[in-house]
Amino acid sequence: MTTQKPEIGKILTEAYQYWMRTLPFQLMFTVIYFSIYMFAAMYAFRYYGLFEEIQKFQNLFYSDSSAFLTKYAELMQTENALNFSIAVLIIKSVIYPLNIGFLKIYRKLDIGAPLELSDLFAGFRGYHFLIFVAFALIWNFINNYLFIISLIWMPMFLLVPALIFFKNYNFFDAFKLSFQVFNKNALLMIVVVLASIVISFSGIIVFFFGLFVTFPFWNAVNYVLYKHLIADFEE
Repeated sequence: MTTQKPEIGKILTEAYQYWMRTLPFQLMFTVIYFSIYMFAAMYAFRYYGLFEEIQKFQNLFYSDSSAFLTKYAELMQTENALNFSIAVLIIKSVIYPLNIGFLKIYRKLDIGAPLELSDLFAGFRGYHFLIFVAFALIWNFINNYLFIISLIWMPMFLLVPALIFFKNYNFFDAFKLSFQVFNKNALLMIVVVLASIVISFSGIIVFFFGLFVTFPFWNAVNYVLYKHLIADFEE
C-alpha cells in the first residue's frame, strides 16, 4: 500500500479525464442501468398494488393537491409500500455490479488494452457477483434508512468493490483494508466523495438528460482513489 496523499484537485481532475475518455461507455451504462431499474421498479409498483391505489385518488392532484399528498403519504406507510421499497433496494443491488465494469475499463486504459462493450459486465461474472450484490444491499440500506451516518460510512468502505475486483479479497478483508486506508486519508476521501456526489448528480440541472452522462462519474473517482491510495493491481 502506498502512503502518498494526492491532492483533492488531482484526484478529481484525473477522474474527469477517465470519464471523458469513456463517454460512449458512460452512456451505454446509464441506458442499461436506468432501463432495467425503471422497468423492474414499475413492475414492483404494480405488483404491490400501489398503482391501483393511487388511481383511486389521483383526481385530487388537480382539485386538492394537499389532500392528494396526504393520501399519498398514508399510502406510503402501508405494508405494500414497505415491501415495494425493499424490492427497489434489491433491484438496485442486483444491477449494481454494472458499476464494476468501469474498474476493468479504466485499468485497460492504463495498460493500453483495447476496450470492449463486454467489459461493462465484468462484475456479473463468477461468484464475485454475489459479493457485489451483498455489498450493494448493505450500501443501499444504509443510504436509504441511515442517511445521517452514510456520508461517513461511504468513504470508509468506498474501496471495497475495487479490492474485491482487483485483489480477489473476501468481503471482510476488503472492509478492513478500506477502513485502514480511510483512517490515513479521512479528509481527502470525505471531500472527494462529497464532490463526486455533486458532480454525478449535477446532470439533473441540464434538463435531467445530463444525468445520463454525469451519473457514472462516481466510478471514475473510485478507480482513481484506489489507484493512488493502494496501487497494487493483480493482472
